[in-house]
Amino acid sequence: MDLGTDLRQARERAGVSLHDLAARTRIPLHHLQAIERNELSKVPPGIFLRSFIRTYAREVGVDPVAAIAQYRAMTAPIEEFQPESKAPPVKEESRSESILRELFEARSRWGSAVIVAALLAGVIAVNRYGVDTSSNTRKATAVSSETPAPMAQPTPIAPTPIAPTPIEPIPIATTGTGLQLEIRAENDCWVRAVVDGQPTFARLLQPGEKQSLTAQRDIVLRVGDPAALSYSVNGREGPPLGSAAVPVTIRFASDGSASRPS
Repeated sequence: MDLGTDLRQARERAGVSLHDLAARTRIPLHHLQAIERNELSKVPPGIFLRSFIRTYAREVGVDPVAAIAQYRAMTAPIEEFQPESKAPPVKEESRSESILRELFEARSRWGSAVIVAALLAGVIAVNRYGVDTSSNTRKATAVSSETPAPMAQPTPIAPTPIAPTPIEPIPIATTGTGLQLEIRAENDCWVRAVVDGQPTFARLLQPGEKQSLTAQRDIVLRVGDPAALSYSVNGREGPPLGSAAVPVTIRFASDGSASRPS
């Protein structure tokens, strides 16, 4: 079922002709005909079209809020989901490479310290030479004749490997035959379903009506009234999909998880 068919059937049950409806609502007859045929592009868009739908629905005993939700669910596009990209593997540093890198860094630090110490000693000797020539000469000679003793190289310590922290797996209900989704309409609810990229159905579900869907990759639902729909994924009841009368698009992945387009 669709919006135009639902409105037309409600008008017929109320015993109202199109001409009578046009006279009562002051909506042009050809616009009413276009709405019943779902040729919404032939009706002035935006606020005019929504006003026509509300007025039509009210005159034939249909909830205007539900009619607008059904219209939005029919016309809103289903967002495309991009396949998840896997991060490139990170090359693990071997134990020997780690030891060599730490040894090189330690030797660089100690070499810099020796150079700084030698320069500092030279500056002190030059300054003292200007005050006392003979004393400074002897001390400068002693300083220049002494060779700094090589400093002991630190013993590199091999890093202790850290075991990765295990990640608690998220329990997923599985059946072994792919993704199993069952939806149930608690009230009138417009639903459009795309299974593994193929449109499956798009219509108004009646209260108590059920639909079972099976997929290998994913199932994408466009729901006009999330509060009017309950569902289960692989036999497990799912949480509410959204607020009442606020259309949503939901993707159920092969692992049973549900997500909205970003």
